[in-house]
Amino acid sequence: MIDVPRRLRRAILLNDLTLVKRIVRNNPNYLRNPDFEDKSNMSLHLAAMNGFTQIAEFLIEAGHESDLVSRNNDWETPLMLAAIAGKEDMGVMLAKRFPECISWQNKTGLDALMLSCKSGAGTLHLIPTLLNLCPSILTAADIAGNTALHHASAAGELKALRMLVQYGANPLAQNAYSWTPVHYSASPAAETYFKSIIIEFEKKKAEGQREKRERERQRNAGVRLVTDEDAMAGMGGRQRARDDAAIAGLPAPGMDWSPVERRRAMTPTEGRNAGWFAGDGNRARASSGD
Repeated sequence: MIDVPRRLRRAILLNDLTLVKRIVRNNPNYLRNPDFEDKSNMSLHLAAMNGFTQIAEFLIEAGHESDLVSRNNDWETPLMLAAIAGKEDMGVMLAKRFPECISWQNKTGLDALMLSCKSGAGTLHLIPTLLNLCPSILTAADIAGNTALHHASAAGELKALRMLVQYGANPLAQNAYSWTPVHYSASPAAETYFKSIIIEFEKKKAEGQREKRERERQRNAGVRLVTDEDAMAGMGGRQRARDDAAIAGLPAPGMDWSPVERRRAMTPTEGRNAGWFAGDGNRARASSGD
């Protein structure tokens, strides 16, 4: 006769939820069931690495993690094993149920985000979930000082790399050996792509800073910025003025005559072609100044 621990592990590997329920209910003391021949992985570890979400949810409801989140001999949680195996739905479920363990690291200092970036399978749901539930994980580093961005770059996972940069990961972060994520690019093409992403987001950041400074300047100068609501209110006011004028038998304001109509702004080509455009109508090229 097969012993209970082996039968339970076999039932989990077969993804047989009915059998797992029967074994656990008849043998509640074997719920966690560590396998000492396999890094002491427990029942939830086994379900997580195989992506058996229904079994994992049953184990949790039965009290598998009631005292503390399970960790094996390498300090890996079920969430970490799901990230390693690329089981995204399982990882999202575990992250939402146990957000306190998202920032935990294994023996080598890798957390769930780093492991997910290395596998490249969490870009749809898992990586955003981890970052939203635990933003500080973005700047975490392993024992060698490598961030999640280092691991994504080294693994050649370009989607994960771009997502991390979008969330604010520092592409110039140095590890313990003074290497940045760009230095770990998996290929020349990946390096080129990575650098283009950095340039793109640095431009957006600079543009945002310029807009912020301009808003501050206008605010300090006493200039009120017109919002969308103000614009809509202004349009409503003009319409009411036109309606009132029509009732009174007067010309509609701004329709029959407007000072703007008498002083239109000149176009670059009006009266000064030579200054803006070459004689053939094409704009002159800017010189280098040499």
